[in-house]
Amino acid sequence: MTTARRPFAAKALAGLAALAAVAAALPAQAPKPDKTPKWRVDPYTRNDPAAMAKAGYVSYGPFEFGHLADKKVQSTDIDNRLEFTKILWAETKHFRIGLNLPEWTVPLDPETRGKIRGELEELQKVLPGVNPKTRTLDPWLRLHLTAMRMEKLYAETSALFGVKDEDFPADPSKVIRQPGARYMGYGPYLGMKDKYLVFVVEKAGPFQEYMKAYVLRDSALPQRWHFKDTGALLICFCTESDKFPLKHDTAMHCALNFNVGINLLDGFRFYAYDLPVWIREGFGHWNSRRVSGDWSSFDSNEGSVADMRVVSKWNVHCRNLLGSPKLTAFPEVVAWRDFGNIKFDDHVAVWSRVDWLIAQGPDKWQKFLFAVKGRVDERWSADQTDLVGATREALQAAYGVSVLDFDRKWAEWVKATYPAQ
Repeated sequence: MTTARRPFAAKALAGLAALAAVAAALPAQAPKPDKTPKWRVDPYTRNDPAAMAKAGYVSYGPFEFGHLADKKVQSTDIDNRLEFTKILWAETKHFRIGLNLPEWTVPLDPETRGKIRGELEELQKVLPGVNPKTRTLDPWLRLHLTAMRMEKLYAETSALFGVKDEDFPADPSKVIRQPGARYMGYGPYLGMKDKYLVFVVEKAGPFQEYMKAYVLRDSALPQRWHFKDTGALLICFCTESDKFPLKHDTAMHCALNFNVGINLLDGFRFYAYDLPVWIREGFGHWNSRRVSGDWSSFDSNEGSVADMRVVSKWNVHCRNLLGSPKLTAFPEVVAWRDFGNIKFDDHVAVWSRVDWLIAQGPDKWQKFLFAVKGRVDERWSADQTDLVGATREALQAAYGVSVLDFDRKWAEWVKATYPAQ
């Protein structure tokens, strides 16, 4: 057997060598030309998969971005619809982002310049070509900053909620309904099935065209939206708006933190019902004001304009509201189900009330949050019955405070924490 195999192997090797010689004689096929337009080539990663992965990117598109009726929408569909709008796309671990923003000159004021420089120094760790001292944010740099900010917000929110990615089911088929199991939603993104979506363009025209085509709404104001079939939560807006201008980079950052913060709260343990408006609005303000107090966002209802004022020091304003008839008492606030109920002073107060709840420590906040968000019955169907009563019970169980005594405890903390002027 041994002597029979040796000549067979030799013949096979000879045949392989002949094939190799033939292959070497054939002309090499030219690589397919790269049809990516120059403006879509990232100057920092050069679209290199390894460099992109290091910076935390899954892809620069195309990818799924919501749905229309029973058809999934692709980023290329939006490109074709808005053919004269140059949209840069990026997919990270938890987000899909589409931006069309112009260059932005970093102003000389120390606060903005220091904020941007600190962020660019952080970004430089994963994108070596970034210059932290640059005076101009080019469109790609604005995309990278947005992606970094959103992933940072996601990480901070997960820590605040006391959860990790692996706490959530990979998909609905992995949901385990059994005694003792904790309901965590239907997907890996804080309980949602799909990633969170961010779509920001400069001009009102493309924004409204996107809204009409893919959200089926006509609005000039920022819009949060739930794509039910795909399980994705969206925020979209334009930065050039007479009603709500967001051209300043910090203004846009605040608006994203406000709206994406609410989307993350809504998506936690799956978005099946709306929490009371004071919790959602207060949490949005809390996330926005951690960035800056100069650019506030306000939710409103269709047909009504939010009571918006320019007051930077909400902590001082809140302290001065204590005991004022302008302050709506908490027993009334806890029952609100409509953003139209919230006046400017109420916005300040719900921000501060959420600030107080979070300041009492993560254990209490998480106990409260799990009691009001992601409520299900014995069949694990969404249970939104008597949310006001559930909120009352959760406050008592987590914080040891009744709705009637809430404002007294909160006011004591405000006086001890916020400056008088």
